[in-house]
Amino acid sequence: MAKTALTDEQKAAKKAEAQAAKAANFVRLAEARTEKALTAIAAIGGLSNRATYDYTEVQTGAILKALEKEVLTLQGRFAPASGTAAKGGFSLAAAVEAVEATAE
Repeated sequence: MAKTALTDEQKAAKKAEAQAAKAANFVRLAEARTEKALTAIAAIGGLSNRATYDYTEVQTGAILKALEKEVLTLQGRFAPASGTAAKGGFSLAAAVEAVEATAE
């Protein structure tokens, strides 16, 4: 069987189709992941109920600082020519220690 070469027009159409698929995939995943993140942030906001939870300003400051840091990392990742950010988990105790160390 002889393999036929694609014309320039066919190559361009194939490239455009692949690009459209990548764009559609981005939109699908971005919408789902953003909705999930917003839901998680709203759940964190539910922790503000003083009738149910007891917390300190240092603890809430640590949570907000961690969220702000991740948003800044996200902004950097979407900036042109950015690299991938290191992945790390969130520990309230470690964040509180960091805030308290900074305050001293």
